[in-house]
Amino acid sequence: MSIASIVPLEDGWEKIKNEGIKVLEEFLDTGHIRSAVPQHQDPSKPKNVFSKANYAELYTTVYNMCTQRTPNNWSEHLYRRYGEAMSDYVQRQVLPALKDKTDIQLMKELLHRWSNHKIYVKWMDRFFTYLDRYYVKLQSVEPLHNRGYSIFNQQVFQVVIKDTRAALLKIINQERQGEHIDQDLVKGVIEIFIDLGLNSPNLYNTEFEEAFLPATSSYFVRQASGWLSEDSFPEYLRKAEAALQAEEQRCYNYLNRTTLPKLKNVVIQAVLSNPQSQLLEKETGVVYLLDNDKREDLARMHRMFSLVEDGLAPIAHSFRQYVTDRGNQIVDERVEQQRQVSSKAEALNDPAFIQTLLELHDRFKGIVNECFSQDSRFQKSLKEAFEVFVNRDIGKFSFAALMSSFCDRILKKSGERLSDEQVENLLTKMVELFSFLSDKDLFAEIYRNQLSKRLLYETSASEDAEKSMIAKLKMKCGAQFTSKLEGMLTDLSLALDTQKDFKDHCEQLPEGKGALGNIDFNVTVLTTGFWPSYQVQEASLCPEMQKAIQVFSNYYNGKTQHRRLQWIHHLGQATIAAKLNGRRHDLIVNSYQALILLLFTRDEGHNLSFIQNSTGLEPSMCKKLLATLSIAKFKILTKTGDAKTIEDDATFTPNDGFVCQHRKIKIPPPVTEETHNKERVEEDRSIAIEAAIVRIMKMRKTLNHQQLVTEVLTQLAFFKPNPKLVKQRIEHLIEREYLERDKDQASKYRYLA
Repeated sequence: MSIASIVPLEDGWEKIKNEGIKVLEEFLDTGHIRSAVPQHQDPSKPKNVFSKANYAELYTTVYNMCTQRTPNNWSEHLYRRYGEAMSDYVQRQVLPALKDKTDIQLMKELLHRWSNHKIYVKWMDRFFTYLDRYYVKLQSVEPLHNRGYSIFNQQVFQVVIKDTRAALLKIINQERQGEHIDQDLVKGVIEIFIDLGLNSPNLYNTEFEEAFLPATSSYFVRQASGWLSEDSFPEYLRKAEAALQAEEQRCYNYLNRTTLPKLKNVVIQAVLSNPQSQLLEKETGVVYLLDNDKREDLARMHRMFSLVEDGLAPIAHSFRQYVTDRGNQIVDERVEQQRQVSSKAEALNDPAFIQTLLELHDRFKGIVNECFSQDSRFQKSLKEAFEVFVNRDIGKFSFAALMSSFCDRILKKSGERLSDEQVENLLTKMVELFSFLSDKDLFAEIYRNQLSKRLLYETSASEDAEKSMIAKLKMKCGAQFTSKLEGMLTDLSLALDTQKDFKDHCEQLPEGKGALGNIDFNVTVLTTGFWPSYQVQEASLCPEMQKAIQVFSNYYNGKTQHRRLQWIHHLGQATIAAKLNGRRHDLIVNSYQALILLLFTRDEGHNLSFIQNSTGLEPSMCKKLLATLSIAKFKILTKTGDAKTIEDDATFTPNDGFVCQHRKIKIPPPVTEETHNKERVEEDRSIAIEAAIVRIMKMRKTLNHQQLVTEVLTQLAFFKPNPKLVKQRIEHLIEREYLERDKDQASKYRYLA
């Protein structure tokens, strides 16, 4: 049995020093490797300084020295001498090499020496692995790897750190000014800060970043000052964006990634946040960009100032003001034009004004979508701007009337000839413009009247387009808003079924068609609540009409028990065969016009008094009807006296000189004065306000006046009443004992159950 011999400290250390440390230092200083050491075939791999046998021998020596029993356990001595050997090399070779060097030369030498030091630490860690594994852990001392790095940090890096930092800042500024630099060198030196921090960013942060960020700020404050005085607003933003992108790239190229948000913040503060107010005041600022439709620059402006905290607020305000000014300008021009417009038809049928507003909204909506990335702040600004001028008082004809008439023009057969796609696009844009309108209920009333005329006079260009418009309004305002409009379309589809059923009923009658006075007779039944209120004017119908009406009334009463028919003759339509000047014509007229024409079957003349008595029509209505037949475009009758007015003593005869190329002639009925009932709108508003007040008070029980008014205004979606009107309705509800005033506080109301 052999006993392992004891390794004395000095003998063991001499072996480690001569066969390990000195060989390693020689390689670091000269690059020389002993010829007996085998190398890798791949030249890209690091060179072997020691053979496996050399390494194993040195490892075993350290192992033996560390595993001997006390007092021959040399672990503590080896740990101390590990540091001493490394410190000796650093003092002897590294520090002299760095002395008196600055800028790039210092950086290059420092990077070279650090690379060598890492090799030194790597091989020493391998030799002393056993020491690191047991002694370090048991004694809780600094691991050998960290100790090696700490030696370089304390004895080398801290000596040159100030010059190194200055060199880095200088070379980075050179790159900012367009010079080409060695980025790998900069990256290598930056990594020294990180490596020596031993996986902690503290050294990098305190020794580099805390100097780099203020230096960057100073640099860009100077740059921004120069750009402000020399460049236009768009050019300034181009330079600012390029600078920000360059700094981001710099971070990716050689700085630590943790620097990126801090670096961006510094640059943003210097070039955007601090000079923002001066930038926006430039002549080439927001207004200039909008005036000249500089969309690329507008997008850049939004992109850049979105990086500044609350940086978009002043831009959104400028945008809102700009849109408001442009809209007010268009409205002012319209108000001026309207003073010169003589007729109502001319005012309502001119689409140019609404078309201009649609184009204005199209343009700014495009800017919000394309340039401002659909930013909700700018969408709100656009909405608020349009609400300002779309709800202005523009004289006799309101925005609601003009918008509805624009839709009427699009949806009528006689309007502009547009493709289905063009109609759909225009309606979509129209509903967007309508959404800014406060008087939505007034629009609904006017639109309903115009829709009724299109449907009853069969002038609607497309049922699909009508349904599409109603669907768009429903999407925007809810089912309650469009229920009457949908009811009108439903009525007409049901009327077709009723007509078919009535036709079958007539065929089963003993007299057949004779039961209807030998005329073609169709009836459209309308539901009172859906359609506008029509004035019922009594008239003496011809026997054929009376007979047909009676047959239908009997049929309908037998079919339904709880509905009462009321005949609106002025909405009826009749086709009368006429022979004028030897030529046959089919005259399409309303029921009252038909009654007048049927008086002239024997080519005789009649005076005004006879016509009134025979038809049973009111004098004013009778004159209007005769005007459409004798003064208007199609002069079916000739009259005595003034050619432009209907006198009380005028006599009428069939016009034997009538000439028209068309067989079918549609004679328009008299124009009705109003397209909507203002009183009805006001009444509906009063009901809506009262309903909102009762709803709120029922839930809240007690509220003061100001809170109640505010909540009522919030709940009313289709119009914005004057607070005075809300107050009137509150007083009305107090009178009717829905509410009462608080006895102690007059401005507070209580709900009465």
